[in-house]
Amino acid sequence: MEMILRTLAASFCLLNFSGVKLQAPELDLGQFAWLTPLRGDISSECLAASNQYVDTLLNIQPDLTSIPGPLSMFDSNGRFPLEGFLSDSLDIPIDICQGDEECQFTLPDQLRFVTAKIPLGYSINPGNFDECLEINDFETAYCNMYIQGPPGFAMARPPGPGRMQEMSTIDVDQLNSLGNINVLQNQHLHPKAKSLTMDLSSINLYVSELAAYNISITTDRLYLSMLSVYSIVASPKIGMCFPKACSVEDVNKNFANLTADSNLPIEITINLNINGTVLNYTLELPSSEVTVNTAKCFTSENIHGTPEEFPPVYIFFYILYALIGALVILGTLSEVVFEFVLKKKAPNSLPIKLIHSYSMYSNGKRLLSTKSIGKDHLDCMNGMRFLSMTWVAVGHSFVSAFGTAIRNSEAGLNILSHGGTFLFEVILNALPSVDSFFLMSGTLTTYIFLKELDRAGKNPMKHRVTLIMYYLHRYLRLTIPYVLIMGVVISVLPFVYHGPEWNNIVLESESCQKYWWKHLLYIHTLVEDNQNDRCMAVTWYLVDDMMFHVFSPVVIYPMYILYKMTKKHLWTVLFWAFSLACFTFGVFYIAYTTEQGPMGVKVDNIHTHYTYHVSFYFAPWARYQAYLIGIILGYILHHCRGKDIKIREDVNIFAWEAAFLGGFAVVFGLHTVRQTNEMTLFAATMYHTFQRLAWNGALAWVIFSCSKGYGGIINEFLSWSAFAPLSRLTFCTYLIHQNVISMFAKSVLSSFPNDFEMFTSVWYYLAIQFISCVVAFGFALVFEVPATRAEKLLVDAVLGSLFKQEPKPQVTNRDPEIRNAGIASTTAQEPSKDENAFKEGEFLNEKELAKWKEANMEPTADTDNQTELASTDSNTSGIGSNDPHSADNNSEETGSNSANSSDGSGNAPPAYDQIIKDVDAIQKA
Repeated sequence: MEMILRTLAASFCLLNFSGVKLQAPELDLGQFAWLTPLRGDISSECLAASNQYVDTLLNIQPDLTSIPGPLSMFDSNGRFPLEGFLSDSLDIPIDICQGDEECQFTLPDQLRFVTAKIPLGYSINPGNFDECLEINDFETAYCNMYIQGPPGFAMARPPGPGRMQEMSTIDVDQLNSLGNINVLQNQHLHPKAKSLTMDLSSINLYVSELAAYNISITTDRLYLSMLSVYSIVASPKIGMCFPKACSVEDVNKNFANLTADSNLPIEITINLNINGTVLNYTLELPSSEVTVNTAKCFTSENIHGTPEEFPPVYIFFYILYALIGALVILGTLSEVVFEFVLKKKAPNSLPIKLIHSYSMYSNGKRLLSTKSIGKDHLDCMNGMRFLSMTWVAVGHSFVSAFGTAIRNSEAGLNILSHGGTFLFEVILNALPSVDSFFLMSGTLTTYIFLKELDRAGKNPMKHRVTLIMYYLHRYLRLTIPYVLIMGVVISVLPFVYHGPEWNNIVLESESCQKYWWKHLLYIHTLVEDNQNDRCMAVTWYLVDDMMFHVFSPVVIYPMYILYKMTKKHLWTVLFWAFSLACFTFGVFYIAYTTEQGPMGVKVDNIHTHYTYHVSFYFAPWARYQAYLIGIILGYILHHCRGKDIKIREDVNIFAWEAAFLGGFAVVFGLHTVRQTNEMTLFAATMYHTFQRLAWNGALAWVIFSCSKGYGGIINEFLSWSAFAPLSRLTFCTYLIHQNVISMFAKSVLSSFPNDFEMFTSVWYYLAIQFISCVVAFGFALVFEVPATRAEKLLVDAVLGSLFKQEPKPQVTNRDPEIRNAGIASTTAQEPSKDENAFKEGEFLNEKELAKWKEANMEPTADTDNQTELASTDSNTSGIGSNDPHSADNNSEETGSNSANSSDGSGNAPPAYDQIIKDVDAIQKA
């Protein structure tokens, strides 16, 4: 038994990266430093515990009645390398004589050209997290050990005979890219190249062959060089069980001592005699800089890895959630009592309405309502919004698989690199899904803002109030649920579960605690240190959307004024086209001058040198085109409201074909590029410049066509009533889905080595989508909808006290203005043309009555509660319900129109029911 354990320990110690072979009977106890901290300036407590650990392992007796703790510690360690370590490899060509003519003429090709076969998979072994922390007779800590190489890897020769020459260079950008495997594989591989693998026998053979030509390099230095490249390509890591007395600092000091030799330069000595000329010089390669370290260790007392001192922010959010929970319970009970016990309406007071705004009963009805209406309503946005959200989740869940302990990395990376099947481009090129939300956001923002400006008329005060509410209402609607969900990320998620990589969840919590104020200002992706911010990464979308919302009045106001001044659309459209052209040129200029390749695709002849701290992918100025398409669509829909638009059949068919081809080209147009990795800079720039115009132009036509009755089966599908409740969850789903993915990826899926397969990835996505929607429903129910209703009630109360509005006159069938002189407008609007057309003594016919209703009747809140185009909620981000961030779906109006609705409960204005009855009586007469 003892001999077996010694042999196992010795074999594990072979993980030292110097390449020294150890034989089990001649065990070097110093090599146990690879197993537990024994070297470096470590604490005395750690050293004592490590010695006890090693002594116990070496003195285990064969008549064991129980398994000692140190033996369980050893068993819970991850083994490295895994079986199959050399089965998947990345072939990297190296010419050791590059730029050296003497060397080129001396060495045969089979030694000069080397194909370094760098292992690609089987590099992650988390060991057994639970076994390590459940040991009773020895205090333990579980740590993830990361094997890391230098930030860059290049082999350069110092001044040789007369000049500095480059020996060999490996493109680190390519190594770090997931979409470039086929660029590196089989590229410039010499037919006679020597294959060099990361095993000592292969390296020793190559070193001996070089020695025959008087070129010497030590085996361990060459091995470290390959390990350095391997650490960049595969990011290997193993889970290890150490004594609890050893801190993270002790562990890192120990491994820093073990890998100190990797910081020394690698020397290749060349002694050549060419035609009597003796060349004796040394090539000095940069150091390999291999490091082994950890960032976090877990103990049985702190299995989550949370801070030892309880942060005050945790207490703040716990108190806040307790208050919200109390309001939810109180509001639900109160509403249920009034509705089902007392069977009467609740008092129409602000405190009661505020309490009822937290009722799970009414809020649940709002969220789950499937009511749908047709003409001039954007029901199609329900389906478009939910499908776009699922598209985002598919892409994120698929990519997240590479953050787990998968073994066959090459299988997955080849799919990302070569693109798989043609249809798989839908997943690989899921980037347009986010632009869809920008389009919908711009459309709703413009439509509602123009409607509010019309209501303001020529009153300067109302225009100022409209503009203030445009910003204030939007900020509150977005920020309140955003902060509450961020609080969950900060104070709740770290305690939900545990696992080998759970420190990533804790790190996100700590990042949110540090950078929260930047998130509340919506600038966290725009500041210079944005790379350090790990808090809710998907919220880069909110930064862009808020920037668009803030900037858009600069575009919308001139469009409104130009139309009011000229009563023609020409100048308005020209101004919009000029704005679009400016931003389109900006995208072209940045993409071309910084040599941007297609996003997500690595092209071998395009190497970007974009250095600005705001990522080109996140930059608002690179995405505003989508929002501008939404602005012109909102403008068109505003001016077409209530009008029957006639479109010839051939024009309709042509427009649908153009929309389909445009969207198809954007999604599938990169398939060939992904296969060949060949694309000119100009072609890549054109794709960057016009992809958002093509994609969002296609969706804009779909929305317009469906809203005007020309969508056919597409409209029927997108307007399916089941999409209505799902679309109301998209804001919360978007905010939380990445955290749901991370919790699975950093716990269960990181606990054991597993294989990447398409079938399991599909099931993984379905589970993520379902869980995200369920969690989002809970957040919408207790966070988003109550906050939306309460905010609306408070804003209405403030505006109502500032602007007293006289009650609207009620229309009755006894009103002589209706029966004899025509219909008087019941609103503050100017009389309609239909109204002035009536002569005294005439009554309305059915057609004229319908026109009068359309021109003079305010819509009910129940109508607004669906995906109505005329929604009056100014919170119009593309992610969410029709008020895209309001789960009550636009049932409430803002700004100067806030007094038109009696409360936030979705009830109609008081006079509306009587007006309808009276008008119906006129019709019967």
